[in-house]
Amino acid sequence: MKAQALGHSNSCTMTTTSTTAPIFPRLKNGIFISTQTSTQENSITMATSSHGVAINHSSARSIIEQFTGILSCDEISQKLGIPITTIESIIDELLAANFLDTQRKTIKLNNRFQSAIQSRATHTQDQSNDAAYSQLQKRLAPELSQATWIQGVRDGGVDVMTARQNFGIEIIGNSRTATLLFSILLASGVTNTRISLSASYKHPTVVDSDLGSGSLRTTDLGLNYKKRIEELAREWSLFPVASSFALAQRGAPKPVLPEKNLRIICGSFDSQYVEHLLRDGQDHFFVGRAPGHVATVGPFVQPGSTPCRRCLSLIEADRVGVAELSIPLGTSDELPIAVAHQVAALAAHAALKFIDTGKSELQAAQLIVDFLDALNPQLQHFPQHPECECLWTSADLIL
Repeated sequence: MKAQALGHSNSCTMTTTSTTAPIFPRLKNGIFISTQTSTQENSITMATSSHGVAINHSSARSIIEQFTGILSCDEISQKLGIPITTIESIIDELLAANFLDTQRKTIKLNNRFQSAIQSRATHTQDQSNDAAYSQLQKRLAPELSQATWIQGVRDGGVDVMTARQNFGIEIIGNSRTATLLFSILLASGVTNTRISLSASYKHPTVVDSDLGSGSLRTTDLGLNYKKRIEELAREWSLFPVASSFALAQRGAPKPVLPEKNLRIICGSFDSQYVEHLLRDGQDHFFVGRAPGHVATVGPFVQPGSTPCRRCLSLIEADRVGVAELSIPLGTSDELPIAVAHQVAALAAHAALKFIDTGKSELQAAQLIVDFLDALNPQLQHFPQHPECECLWTSADLIL
């Protein structure tokens, strides 16, 4: 038996011989397998769009069919009557290609009601007939199919999805793009996502400009914006979200604010608020519209580590030749609906990558989406501006 790489493979330090804990091999979601063309085949090929692995063994297909995460290596060996060394060798090759998960874990639901009555708590452990649990499993599958491919993930993305529930995101803005971004993040498992109170005060009721995104309908016109969004949030959210009314009714404690938070500023913003975020060391990034037919995603700002939004403003002022451009009366600040969907999705991707990996390509960079060339977004990097004090040390500020 020999496994041959067909293309680029990501390295992986975990092997069957480097750990004593039993592993339960399962192919990652998205792996395609060569179609069987003969009853006597000597090899099979597994591949993604970027790379693949060929396994040369007469029982390769039978072995791979057992990689469902149910049986351990020893159990597979006993079931098929194939030496454990052969099973382990194939697993090592698939791990090196990042094609395999090896851990069995379950997702913890932070906000789901659990009865304090012992008999009921024991009864709810069997969730085979729980329609809500079944629906959650089906909605989770696509999200896990992304999370499982993050480098180093070996549990199918379970820890990643669980961690998303413990991350807080506040969206500052009341545009259609902000509402779309809110719904995408909730549906992606970021349960602690909310629209800022300041945005709700500025946007007390649902108005005509909110329509068209698919989130709010004509029947919602005139309704309280905050309450209507909260109602829809329970439908959009991947994981259970208890309403503030329900929490008060059963005397439950108020939810604890997440330790990790991110602010996403959509549209126009208060410069004093941004300065407050910088002083407090709060991570944040921007989604907005530039002059002309351009939407922007970024920059992502980590105070004290990356250039800030003022750096970019100063650079733009140097390029244009004026300190500030004003918006004429009658100019719509809403994005075209197709662009709004695209920008909201790109912003959601940026937020999710930061939550899952702690990294972002939007640090010291901004993604430019031209309305007339939306299929070719451009990532533009920029340095710190020498006149901006965002990266100055305390000693520099005193001087």
